[in-house]
Amino acid sequence: MEQSNYNAIREYELDTWSRCSPSYNKTWATLTNETLPLLINKTNIGSNVSVLDIGCGAGNSTKKISETGANVIGIDFSEKMILEASSAHSEIIFKQSDAENIPLDDNSIDIVIANFIVHHLPEPNKVFKEINRVLKPNGKFAFAVWGAKEEQSSLGAFFQAFANHHELSELPHGPLFGVTDFDTYNTFISNASLKNFKLEKLNTTWNMQSLDPLMNGCWDWGNLHLFPENKQNDIKSDVIKNCDSFKTENGYSFPHSAMIGYAEK
Repeated sequence: MEQSNYNAIREYELDTWSRCSPSYNKTWATLTNETLPLLINKTNIGSNVSVLDIGCGAGNSTKKISETGANVIGIDFSEKMILEASSAHSEIIFKQSDAENIPLDDNSIDIVIANFIVHHLPEPNKVFKEINRVLKPNGKFAFAVWGAKEEQSSLGAFFQAFANHHELSELPHGPLFGVTDFDTYNTFISNASLKNFKLEKLNTTWNMQSLDPLMNGCWDWGNLHLFPENKQNDIKSDVIKNCDSFKTENGYSFPHSAMIGYAEK
């Protein structure tokens, strides 16, 4: 990738997720954490196992991993995310770091988890090679990315509403968002000399008592706070209409899908 494109993607992602850091654990983390139990079970995370949580965000996922008894370290490239994580979970080690330059020794970690991070990376090949470097022999790597775009119902409700009033191209999006084919990820795995790659689809749901997690998450992510108030109100009104079909007795339930990848050193 050309350096200019790399820098543009990195800064775009950094600005977006730093902006989302104060609200992240109450918004997007309530969806992305749905895949964590599967990642934990598939890699046999448990007591006295060393784990690296790449792209830990505000620390919610790292905390859940630590509750298994594992010795976990969380890294994220956003200083604001790391500050949020350290403030909420002072008993856990968090470090600000790019995933392309992991601040750990060779062959030092049993398991690496990347929960909804891979599709944001400007240079996945470099990150996967770094993961290989820090993993112990026979160490395990597991990641989650979004499934097909049309299967993300809550985001679809927002995208449709946004498109009624603005260009969708103005919204942030990761380089690999919605990429679900085996070959794309297997290439990264093979280039990094990892092995035994498997990719499977996971159907999940995002349940919420009100639309606040969706609304607040999308507003921070898309930086809609900068829009004129009347345009914001119009978009919110359309989101609410688009969400009617997902109402339940207890609030809302949105079907989603994720792709779960596994590999070994």
